[in-house]
Amino acid sequence: MKRPKETDCGRVRAALAEGRRGAPEESHLFGCAPCRTDARLAAAWRILARPEMEAEAAASKIPADERFVRGVLERVREERGRTARRRTRWAAAAALLFFFLAGAGEKLAASVAANAEDSYASMLTPSIDSFLPQ
Repeated sequence: MKRPKETDCGRVRAALAEGRRGAPEESHLFGCAPCRTDARLAAAWRILARPEMEAEAAASKIPADERFVRGVLERVREERGRTARRRTRWAAAAALLFFFLAGAGEKLAASVAANAEDSYASMLTPSIDSFLPQ
């Protein structure tokens, strides 16, 4: 994808600062991630800076019911405890599985090595069966 020219970015940012947002600006924002990010941030700041938002925020400062707040905090603590116990169980299960597989792998490797040693030893020392007629 072609990167837009810096002059296009400057023109679009100036148009957006003036409050104009036409088809050329929209098409540029579609293809230019830095300008799109700037436009989104500017729109968010405009929304936050509105005086009616401050009035709504002040009106929403109604005191909360203490029983409700205590109940919510209690449930949050319970959920955190459950999550911690669940993570601990998964960690313990993973550790047990790891040690089981490590032990099984070691046992298998030891038996393979023992079989290889037996095979090598039988090649060097002839068995009695090789001297008996068939």
